[in-house]
Amino acid sequence: MLMLMKCVVGRFGADCQQQCECENGGQCDRQTGQCSCSGGWIGERCEKACEPGVFGAGCEERCQCVHGASCHHVSGECQCPPGWRGKLCDKACLPGSYGKGCMQRCSCAQGTSCHHISGDCGCPPGFTGNGCEQTCLPGTFGQNCNQVCQCSETNQLCHPVSGSCYCAPGFHGPKCDQICEDGRYGPNCERECQCDNGGKCIPSTGACECPAGFIGAGCNITCPAGRYGVDCARVALCGDGAQNDPVTGRCVCIPGRRGENCGHSCPPGWFGADCVQRCNCSNGGVCDSATGNCTCSLGWTGAHCDKECPAGRFGANCQLQCKCHNNSTCDRVMGTCQCGPGYYGHLCEHACPPGLHGLLCQLQCDCMNAASCHPATGQCICPPGHHGARCHRVCEQGTYRCLCSSGKTGPRCDIDCRANRYGPDCAETCECENGAQCDRRNGRCSCLHSWIGLSCREGGPPRLTSSSKGRLTTQQLIIAPPSSWKTPTRTGTDRLLFC
Repeated sequence: MLMLMKCVVGRFGADCQQQCECENGGQCDRQTGQCSCSGGWIGERCEKACEPGVFGAGCEERCQCVHGASCHHVSGECQCPPGWRGKLCDKACLPGSYGKGCMQRCSCAQGTSCHHISGDCGCPPGFTGNGCEQTCLPGTFGQNCNQVCQCSETNQLCHPVSGSCYCAPGFHGPKCDQICEDGRYGPNCERECQCDNGGKCIPSTGACECPAGFIGAGCNITCPAGRYGVDCARVALCGDGAQNDPVTGRCVCIPGRRGENCGHSCPPGWFGADCVQRCNCSNGGVCDSATGNCTCSLGWTGAHCDKECPAGRFGANCQLQCKCHNNSTCDRVMGTCQCGPGYYGHLCEHACPPGLHGLLCQLQCDCMNAASCHPATGQCICPPGHHGARCHRVCEQGTYRCLCSSGKTGPRCDIDCRANRYGPDCAETCECENGAQCDRRNGRCSCLHSWIGLSCREGGPPRLTSSSKGRLTTQQLIIAPPSSWKTPTRTGTDRLLFC
């Protein structure tokens, strides 16, 4: 198996036979021999130092030194010329010292200044100060600044050394009476202004006078939230999360708020930015002042609260499920159960007690001979040996009648129940509505045409409503029969004989 080994430092190529030629700490690629130079060096072999004025990796960083100082090509450290000091060589030697590194002491007579570069006693023409670092005051020039300038024109300055007249920054022309045109500034109007957002440039210095709503050296910063005007000096009093215009201070309200300071919500029935959009919530629905979304009152649902709760649902946005039993109806607002005849209780879960029947079990059965009655209809259910509407008749001695099973009737139990009857001997009355078919054995309703519910009284085919705006609104629901519905089983024959 061939083993590959890395070349030692200073070697490269196949079998590491070639000698690297990188200088000044440059790293040699072990395959190609190409040099990667360290900071401050360039060249194929890293043999060249950075050019004056640049330094660092790839010589891409620019020196910041002033007064002709050079910077170290590796670190960028400024190497000050005689007479200057500081990190950027921007400060003259302190009074009493001069020369390279400001290490030499002046030897001038007391009260006589020393030049910070040469150490000469007395300043050269055009300069003054203890270290001769200041130019002559305006209007003077020459040796010791004791000569008076003769510039007669307005906006003219005098050269501190020669006394010659020239235009002040911001002016130009033979008589220095012409102001720099817009967008220009400085001596002879040579420089271009850098003001943004309509800022006005001062011709003499180039400084920007920012318009209302902006700050920054270049007028490039918008006033922070809550401030506006010139220099962002004024305070805006906008409430409830509103933003203010940085120029005028006018409050820009969030949707759902209005007023000078956005302190008022939209009036009822309106929403959105500036409250100019009309709400579309029906049946007491509450409109969100920001979005216009409707919060429906109890018993209603839909984007505009224009749809009643479907059967079996109630409450806010129809989120609650009814729990009513025995074919009772559920109030779509509160969910209270409205019991049908023969049942009572909070959920209509109880059949009427023996001896009572009808709505709310308020009627008494009118049966004789200890017969019970149907809790809904009050029809008497006769015990063996009795018959008649009130079970008041006794069977004659030696007679009998057939007790028919569910769905059958007649003397011999050979006749099917008619359309609206069901159960043993067809004694029960069907409760199916809207054309539904009634099962003769158990009374179960088979609903037609989109009707639903135990008695097919709920739902129904599409119908035109005031909220549908001329369009048919359809609802399709598939209701599984409750588990309490059980299909009776048949055992034996369809009739029983009782004598």
